[in-house]
Amino acid sequence: MPGLGGIGTNTATLGPAFARLGHDVCIVTRGERSSTADEDGVRVVRIEQRWLPDPRAERLLARRRYAAAARSFRPDVVQAPEWEATAWWLARRRGAPLITRLAMATYLLDELNQGGPAPETAFVRRLERDQAARSAAILSPTRALAARVAEDWSIEQPIHVIPNPVAVEDVRRLGRGEPQHQLPGRYVAFVGRLERRKGIEELGYALGQVLPRHPDLHAVLAGADAGESGGAVMKQFVADVSSVRERVHVLGELPRSEVLPILARCELALFPSRWENFANVALEALALGRPTIATEVGGFVEFLTHDVNGWLVPPSDGGALADELERRLTDRDSRERVGASAAEAAQEFAVERIAERIVALYEEVTAAGHEAPAGVHVRGYRHFFRPEAPRDPFRRHYAAKRRRIVDALKDEPRQRILDVGGGYGRVSGSLARRHDVTLVDVSPEMIEEAQRRWPGLKVVEADVRALPFADESFDVVLANDLLPHLNDLRAPLAELHRVSRRGGRVVFDTTNSSPWWVLAFPRYVNWRPRRLVSTMLAGGVLPEWRKLIRHHRPREVKAAAADVGLRIDSIDEHGPPWTPKWHVWWTTRV
Repeated sequence: MPGLGGIGTNTATLGPAFARLGHDVCIVTRGERSSTADEDGVRVVRIEQRWLPDPRAERLLARRRYAAAARSFRPDVVQAPEWEATAWWLARRRGAPLITRLAMATYLLDELNQGGPAPETAFVRRLERDQAARSAAILSPTRALAARVAEDWSIEQPIHVIPNPVAVEDVRRLGRGEPQHQLPGRYVAFVGRLERRKGIEELGYALGQVLPRHPDLHAVLAGADAGESGGAVMKQFVADVSSVRERVHVLGELPRSEVLPILARCELALFPSRWENFANVALEALALGRPTIATEVGGFVEFLTHDVNGWLVPPSDGGALADELERRLTDRDSRERVGASAAEAAQEFAVERIAERIVALYEEVTAAGHEAPAGVHVRGYRHFFRPEAPRDPFRRHYAAKRRRIVDALKDEPRQRILDVGGGYGRVSGSLARRHDVTLVDVSPEMIEEAQRRWPGLKVVEADVRALPFADESFDVVLANDLLPHLNDLRAPLAELHRVSRRGGRVVFDTTNSSPWWVLAFPRYVNWRPRRLVSTMLAGGVLPEWRKLIRHHRPREVKAAAADVGLRIDSIDEHGPPWTPKWHVWWTTRV
């Protein structure tokens, strides 16, 4: 938490809130010297970063020490930002599940400040992406950041969006404190790093245009100069405000206790970022009831509404910022109205509310290490089912099954296809480009993700044992990765048979209860010998899933298919060469 930037502010706000909810909390962070202390009911471990001649070795050693400190706490779950990949070492080791919280990846900083990736950040950029890929879950404070990173990093698992919190009463208490700096009577304020992505160039232009028209108005800036890594923008800023230089006060980086009294007394708070994830300081400005001008970009639009609790201007447009600033300086009534609305809007992000939402996510993620709860297929299963995740031991086989089905159907004449248990549309999405496809799933979460991934895809929430379709409604019926989740084979197969037309195809898969395939996937059992033996004795079913999952021998499937009137045309096998994990059954309704 050094310097209490956005990540530090978030951590310092949430840690005590988790403790107040009755949880044991440990924060591991960098410090000037190694120490352990109890602060606001939270154990805070500070680790001094040791210098090494090789920067990469220095970075890896620090991450190893962070991991050791975290493991010594014996946590149930770990959360860490993607920035600087502080939990990369933990992500590569077995232990408590890791949730990576997106803040601002280095590749985005490079792009916004320098126009593209910087060679010196290549190593940390790889670590950040790898940490996210290996995480049990990914959390983002905004939809904008989630969408951007999911696309840029090809993340297939859902990214959970929970906004940043604000400790409203603490912020207001600190805001009422005595300023530690001599402040002018009237001023606008900027708080943040002095770098290109924060809109310093646009801010300098706007101040150079507006301040000469208001002789009693000053500008106060609080933040560290990012220098070359931030685009070296301060030289141009100084030139732009040269005519009013005596009324522009650059205070440098300040502790939060000194920033909030400055923010609380400003006439307007300015946040002209070229792109922004979720600026904590802008949320604090709302809590303080300060009228705010920000850019219509990134996360700002997710908590600011123009002319309601703030004003939004186009990014990278110093002229638009200057015009809006001029309008608001000459309209005191609008400032008071928007400031009051801002103070009210901040309650939506009160730390108590946000902490409870994050704890609920923790509980869902940690459930993977315990007996799977009843009803998990309706809510929460997506945490477990991540077929595209790099760490999934069956990733290659999931892809092969999907590819086999899609390739077999994609070039055929247009058909009516039903994809039962279709999840988020791994198969349906591709087939819908050529066929009339209906996806069915019992989980509202899966349905929502399918709609988001494949706009226009027809989706229906239903159980395979009671499909809401007339007899003989479809030419092809698919049930991929579905039947192992049901206790009985005959009832779902009978429904698949009923809704397929005479002579139509029914394609489904089952998992082999001959357990020898487990030996090919040590990651499946976390490389634990006892867990391996227990899983093999249960026919390949992990201990925590035994009440909800059933694997089948081929003879059981053949008997069930014959009973309901499905003729087996061919069988695909997927898995190790000595025994398949999956059988894919290609059948015809007779």
